[in-house]
Amino acid sequence: MSESYVNIGPIACRLSNLMVSTDTGNPDFSATVLQSNQPFSLQVTVEFSGPGAIALMPLSPAIQISFYTKPLGPEAGVDLGSLVIHTRPGVFIYTPSLTLGSPLSIGLKAKTLYRLGAALRVGAPDWPSLITGYTEEVTVELYTHLERDGS
Repeated sequence: MSESYVNIGPIACRLSNLMVSTDTGNPDFSATVLQSNQPFSLQVTVEFSGPGAIALMPLSPAIQISFYTKPLGPEAGVDLGSLVIHTRPGVFIYTPSLTLGSPLSIGLKAKTLYRLGAALRVGAPDWPSLITGYTEEVTVELYTHLERDGS
C-alpha cells in the first residue's frame, strides 16, 4: 500500500486510504472485485497537519481530487472524474468520495485488472498549486457474472 506525504514548510499533507466500495456487497468476492454492471464509489482521505495547517484551513483553499485507472496491460488509462471541496477552519481531515456508474458504462473492460489512483491538488484552481501528490494503492478486477458449476 502506498501513501503520499507532502511537507511544505510547517504544513504536512497526507493522501491515503484510497478505497473502492459498492452499494450491494457480494460475499463471494472482496471489495476489489467488481461486477462489470455494478455502480461503485471511490473515496480517499486527505489529512493536513503541522502548525501551518491551522493558518491554512480558514483560507478555504480548494482540494481537488482526480480519480483515474491504469489497466495492468497495454490499454490506455481512464479518467474517472474529479471533485473539488473547500477546507473549513478547524477541520484537518477530509474524505472526498466520487460515485460512479458501472465499470462498463465508464469504459472499463471485464476480465481486466486495473490500478486505481487519485491525484491531489490543493490551492486556487487558476493558480499554481500549494500542495500536490498522488496515490495508487488499490487494484481491482472486473468480471461479467459469477458462474457456479453446481458440483
